[in-house]
Amino acid sequence: MEQPPPSSSVPTEFSPLAQQEPPKNMGDLSKSYDRATIFFTRWGAHVLDHILLACFLLGLLSLGVSIDKDANGLYFFILAAIILCSYYVFLEGLTGYTIGKFTFRIISVNSEGRPPGLWKSFLRSLIRLFEANVFLLGGLPAGISVLASDKRQRLGDLAANTYVVKVKDLHNVSKKQTTILAVVFSIVAVLSIIGMIFGIVDLASRTPTEEIFYSTDKKFQITAPSDWSKDSALHDEADIEISNRFSEKYVLVLSESKQDLDSTFTLQDYAQVIEANLQEAVEDVSIDKQIRTVVDNQVAIQFNAKGKVDGIKVAYIVTLVETPTHFHQIMAWTEEKRFAPLKQELQKVSASFREVK
Repeated sequence: MEQPPPSSSVPTEFSPLAQQEPPKNMGDLSKSYDRATIFFTRWGAHVLDHILLACFLLGLLSLGVSIDKDANGLYFFILAAIILCSYYVFLEGLTGYTIGKFTFRIISVNSEGRPPGLWKSFLRSLIRLFEANVFLLGGLPAGISVLASDKRQRLGDLAANTYVVKVKDLHNVSKKQTTILAVVFSIVAVLSIIGMIFGIVDLASRTPTEEIFYSTDKKFQITAPSDWSKDSALHDEADIEISNRFSEKYVLVLSESKQDLDSTFTLQDYAQVIEANLQEAVEDVSIDKQIRTVVDNQVAIQFNAKGKVDGIKVAYIVTLVETPTHFHQIMAWTEEKRFAPLKQELQKVSASFREVK
């Protein structure tokens, strides 16, 4: 009777034990990948994640603006930062995936081949802010690290002792979990795209409005488009302070009571004082010729100026108005490189100054 061949001669692809072997050491597994292949796979996942997050945030911004016009300011960016960090920390920490990684069939794991956990994921995400930020060299540091490191790790992986491997190389991946994540991630992706479409349509159809901003004592006012908001950090003594920090445009109003000045003090005298203050406060300042204009049915003086503040080139429109009780300085400014497209808007906001009757 013919004896069966020894087990060692059975091809491994037919051996039931071969399918039950634990995964390789994650460092060795990651090291075995072709550098270019794993780089472009990770890059593709990274781009997809950012596209979906951008779609979601656009929808969120549109919804926020519908509720509160200041939603595109500081609070929106704080909320956006929380969402971005949570997306990576919780998803990668608990599942090893982001939507991008799941799509490209790669996964973040610890040295044992399991999801890295919240602490390691937090560490990876913290370093991601610097090495994979689209606004900081476009993620170049992360790409260089993946290509140069022995085990294809970016800096966040090195710090957290994590690896990004191909899902097909792990034997402990649950098919049930994969199915559930596929459904959940598909729903999230569709909602993000719907949010983007809603956001684009809503923001494109939004009719620009204007808002009136009052001085603290309610005696003066200025009118600006609805994307401006109060900004109490511009000047300690300003009567009115407004800005759009995202677009780098600013206006403030400083008022001087005539009771504090000599009765012979004129609007021209006031203009000379303001010019002298600018020359003292701004580096390399150049001041254009004064022109006469009318603001709130009052004779006014206006001039443009350029200079440097803390090394940044800034352009100003200064408007000086005399009322029966006050001299008012309306200072509008932006970065010099933005001045040309914003000049008309800054002039219009400055010219909207009114006494409250």
